Amino acid sequence: MYLAMKLHFTNKNFDYFQAGGRSNAKETTYQGRNDFWFFETLAKKYTAEEIQELLLASFVLSEETTKVWIGDIKSFGFDRYLVWKAQVEAHSYNFEQDLDTMVCCVEQGEHTFASLFGTSLSESETRPPGALRLLYKGKTQLLSFIILEQSIGFMSHWDQYLKDPLWERTSFKIKKVKPFLSIPVEKFRKMIYNKLIVPSA
Repeated sequence: MYLAMKLHFTNKNFDYFQAGGRSNAKETTYQGRNDFWFFETLAKKYTAEEIQELLLASFVLSEETTKVWIGDIKSFGFDRYLVWKAQVEAHSYNFEQDLDTMVCCVEQGEHTFASLFGTSLSESETRPPGALRLLYKGKTQLLSFIILEQSIGFMSHWDQYLKDPLWERTSFKIKKVKPFLSIPVEKFRKMIYNKLIVPSA
């Protein structure tokens, strides 16, 4: 499972779910790994779903998914798992709080709806949209950003015009995380409409 997750977050052409959460590594190769007993211990203590979430958390909460290795998971995996688990469980509340942060930016004249979501991005206008800057500054959560993307869809437009390496890494991570989430899109669309669109109409 670890190798499949690693490939999923480092190779744009590998899909964890299409591969059934498995890689092509042979059983003898797996048993010969130095970290064999670490994985065996995990398998005895946790369900497959819990192990998947533990591994996922390490990739989601890392600054760069391509640099996550088993040593990180051994050292920080359980702490990251608890953080990610808490974020997922409180995602509705956190999303509403992050929306309020955006509303505050609009009310204070820092952004409009268009500048938050980069609707004016073009070849001559490539500044990071406001929603992205809030994410980079740590004022909103990645999970909230993903919910926004799932609900109203803006990343394909951003990908056309934002070419800096940081956005490319962020975009790649989001695309890889999305299949692991089950987002009640209509619920969040209504929340976005009531908090961001109606007041600015």
